[in-house]
Amino acid sequence: MFAALPELIGTLDTDQDTLRWAARDYGGTIHHPPAAVLRPVTTADISTVVRYAHEHGLKVVPRGRGHSTGGQAQAPGGVVVDMNRLNGIHDVGPDRVVVDAGARWSEVLRATLPRGLTPPVLTDYLELTVGGTLSVGGLGGASHHHGAQTDNVLELDVVTPHGDIVSCSPDHYCELFDAVRAGRGRHGIITRATLRLVPAPDTVMWHKLHYDTVDQLAADQQHLVTTGTFDYVEGQLKIRDNRRVAELEAVTYTGVSAGHGRLDDLTFRDADTQTASYWDFVNRLADGEPLLRNAGLWDAPHPWCNLLLPSNAAVDLLRHTEHELGADLYSDFGLVLAYPLRTDRITTPRLTLPHGDIVFLIAALRYAPIGAPQIVAAMQTANDMLVAETLAAGGTLYLEPL
Repeated sequence: MFAALPELIGTLDTDQDTLRWAARDYGGTIHHPPAAVLRPVTTADISTVVRYAHEHGLKVVPRGRGHSTGGQAQAPGGVVVDMNRLNGIHDVGPDRVVVDAGARWSEVLRATLPRGLTPPVLTDYLELTVGGTLSVGGLGGASHHHGAQTDNVLELDVVTPHGDIVSCSPDHYCELFDAVRAGRGRHGIITRATLRLVPAPDTVMWHKLHYDTVDQLAADQQHLVTTGTFDYVEGQLKIRDNRRVAELEAVTYTGVSAGHGRLDDLTFRDADTQTASYWDFVNRLADGEPLLRNAGLWDAPHPWCNLLLPSNAAVDLLRHTEHELGADLYSDFGLVLAYPLRTDRITTPRLTLPHGDIVFLIAALRYAPIGAPQIVAAMQTANDMLVAETLAAGGTLYLEPL
């Protein structure tokens, strides 16, 4: 199939082990093998293969860490581009950094933090690639202040679907810039990004607030993002010690905070408060990966569901997810995340949000055991119910399977 392909600096691999690798993602429920996997050394390698694929009607899809959960980084019968070799960090400046798309966010921070700088929005798990999260949007606990990660990009280098290499920004090839941000790699492949940086704190004040009801948790989240009191706000529902826990993480960035960080007028039952380094806070999930691997759940199926709801419907959905929390539909490690977002801070055109000033990203993070298709099916059925409830309430889907 690829006999007429021009010579590459990287490799185009077609062995079965590589194809099986590319047919699997973190979700572990969808497996579509490509015809080949490109491991580029230069952007020109990607351009060459994309141009060839366009001429021959083949799909080309970029893959970073493969952390998608619905087959978004798979290319049935086409070419998967493994972006991990393109991982350089370039030109750390006073307000920006230039990085290759295959760089992980943890690597970006290791380059910027020594200069007292950080990207304004980070996802909870830092071992994802820059190109991967920019291709889906990238939302986190600071998005109520700064929008999505895609709202904090100054310039992108892109290989277009025809194989052209183009630099784009809000002022230059702006239609391409808008198409590739949260474009799932289907409207061009991001190869390099210029990211906005802001001053980073040395330490944070990290509150974990515990609630008696989901209604109180959601109400306080809305209050905090409306007032801008804290720099980071995230809600969680989980099972701990055989009981349901409703928790709000409210974090103040010491010395550079956008708010005053006071807990006045909140309705939490009790609080755990600690001071931590900024790095330890943003990298807090690093210890969780080995725990999941030891429990056999890292490589197990993850039928995750990510939903965006109007604030008036979010409480009902959170009540629903709280009721179903437990080993049958989540395992002992599963949980539900709830991020309140201000829609006026999110401007990425391809991030479709519900109507309203405040919406919630709600993520049901389920872990199924290996070799238990009936449990996976039950989790997927539960997700279908959440999706139906979300759409009926005027919500939308985030990270929707393609």
